[in-house]
Amino acid sequence: MLDRVLAMSPTASLPASPEITQHLVQQQCAVQWRGFFQALAAEFAAALPPEDLRALMFRVGTRFAAEHPLPACATLDDLQRSMTVVWERIDWGWVRLTQESAQLDIRHSLSPVSAAFGPSHVLWSGGFLEGVYQSWFEQAGAGQLKVAQVAPADAWGGVHLQLAR
Repeated sequence: MLDRVLAMSPTASLPASPEITQHLVQQQCAVQWRGFFQALAAEFAAALPPEDLRALMFRVGTRFAAEHPLPACATLDDLQRSMTVVWERIDWGWVRLTQESAQLDIRHSLSPVSAAFGPSHVLWSGGFLEGVYQSWFEQAGAGQLKVAQVAPADAWGGVHLQLAR
């Protein structure tokens, strides 16, 4: 939603105050769940190395995608709209798909995963979105291509992934 607000208003900007920024980031995960998810993340991190946690989150993402299958899509725009419908229905932001020369850029905005698990777990929590998008692209017929996160999630839940060989 923040991207949409910024796109609509050329004078809009991100809050300059760190307190306002932190408050808005915290709104991405309901207070009733934040403590639970952060305790869960701490237990996960104590029990498994980051690469195993990332693989676990990937599997959770594939399960999520199987439970939220996309309809058949004829174009990249159709695929983006179908994915965004799922995310917006559960208040998880939206996605923008952009075809580049050798890959497809996937920019997920306002994912609550970072806010839920906390900033110290961004190295493995992104595996969830990798698993979701990998499964959705496989459903769409791109099984030979691989989804990979290319940068850690930002404070606003922005996650940059790519689909490539």
